[in-house]
Amino acid sequence: MLLNSVILVFQETLEAALLISVLLAISYRQWSRTAWLPVSLSVGFVLSLWYALTMGAVSEWFDYMGQEVVNAVLQILIMLLIVFCTWAFFKSRQVEDGGDPSQHDRFARIFTFSAAVAVALAITREGSEIFLYLSGFFQQSEYFQPVIIGSSLGFGIGVSIGVLLFYGLLNLPGGWRVKVPMYLLALFAGNMLSQAALQLTQADWISSAQALWDSSGWLPENSIFGQLLYALVGYEATPSGVQVIAYVIGVTLVIGSAIVATRIAKNV
Repeated sequence: MLLNSVILVFQETLEAALLISVLLAISYRQWSRTAWLPVSLSVGFVLSLWYALTMGAVSEWFDYMGQEVVNAVLQILIMLLIVFCTWAFFKSRQVEDGGDPSQHDRFARIFTFSAAVAVALAITREGSEIFLYLSGFFQQSEYFQPVIIGSSLGFGIGVSIGVLLFYGLLNLPGGWRVKVPMYLLALFAGNMLSQAALQLTQADWISSAQALWDSSGWLPENSIFGQLLYALVGYEATPSGVQVIAYVIGVTLVIGSAIVATRIAKNV
């Protein structure tokens, strides 16, 4: 029971922690702004608790597919917000050299607002899963202590990896300070859209299809490395064609937004 708690909470925590680390690193390095994070964390915590408490009612929506549909909507929104963050980041970098300082501040506001909402939504989804898991053991005293200990360990490991990523991004040399965060955001966006496609497939809103490949034999999803890759790049051992297409679209939107922001600014 303790190991199950470690794995489940680690998986839910890691995905949000990595996204937070990348967005916070960009915000801190580009504009020295971090005040949005405590607000976003607080809002996300409250929303995740509310979502968990109302999950029974939500699950009955859309012919008892409400949880899958709502989760898919949350993931699509997070993906779109990541695109806005990328666009604002690259627009801000373009106006730094001889640009209007007010425009720099404008893009900073767009980024911090988009990042704050994206983090709040990510915590809403991931946190609700943790609350639902823990609530199942509140009345089982023989399991409560190992579940709490395991959950705390999983949470601590996930947060620690996020902290390491944050400081690693801050200390990247030269041009890698821009490229690495952009590529990570692109992977996160692809992951979000791919997960949304999977949720909608489970809700029968998208036709199911045969898996394109099966890599579970050499890298299972439930392994520690598999879960790390899942949170970082959206790894799945048996993805469908729809998931792969969705992943490519998410990655393309982020990279495309960076290219568009850079080229438009150069042509102005």
